[in-house]
Amino acid sequence: GGEEKEDGGDGMGGDDESKAREMSYRLITTDISRTFPIFSFFQKECPMHFQLKSILLAQAFYQPKLGYVQGMSYLAGHLLFYMDVYQTFVTFSNLLSTPFMRAFLSLDASNPQIIERYALYQALLRDNVPDLSRHFDEEGIAPDMYFLEWSLTLFCKRLPLEVVGRVWDLFFVLGELTVFKTAVAILTILKPKLLGEPFGKILKGLATLPQTIKVEHLCQAINRVKVTTAFKRRFMMLGVDSAVAPPPPSRGTSKMLDKNDENKHG
Repeated sequence: GGEEKEDGGDGMGGDDESKAREMSYRLITTDISRTFPIFSFFQKECPMHFQLKSILLAQAFYQPKLGYVQGMSYLAGHLLFYMDVYQTFVTFSNLLSTPFMRAFLSLDASNPQIIERYALYQALLRDNVPDLSRHFDEEGIAPDMYFLEWSLTLFCKRLPLEVVGRVWDLFFVLGELTVFKTAVAILTILKPKLLGEPFGKILKGLATLPQTIKVEHLCQAINRVKVTTAFKRRFMMLGVDSAVAPPPPSRGTSKMLDKNDENKHG
């Protein structure tokens, strides 16, 4: 007659799982109001605040081993602008299960999948903007200082919303190559403002200047990014097409979303 427990399916012990969920809950609660802060969509008094919270909590419950990683609120929040709660959850879960996202969400600097993606990105930058690439090397600007965040949030945190929408369209059609090309395109546009600047000014520029980029300029710059045969060959070795969607959400996860959806409309 005891309570039926759902297995998270991640091979974690009960104590570990509940600690992971507790940590995720704390991070989620803190992060939601900070998501897209220039808008008021996710502030505490707004309905979308509760929708986003339900999606992030359901995801942490569904895949406790992955839990919540800062930046996820931007991914789910952006999807929520276009979909209902359940569709957002399914798309969000599938997105997190792609090899690209799995690599960066590990936040493990020694993960070969992250190391190789950094190396690929630097190669593409070198091929397209050699002078800026060289200047970044001289100033000690490494990909984990900006490209990691751009990747984890798929540019949501730094580009204007209408520009992000276009980048995501390309990402869903063409896959993770879009992320590499978009990052290089951003730096091509920002090059006049970054070249010759010292370490601190470059980092500040990388955090603030992308907000000034117009959608047509970025699309043109993405189209102009050269992808060499050597890059393509190395890129294909990542196994980028091997994404496996997780199993459908369990009854308990679906109920969490339905309950929160009712609260929203009620």
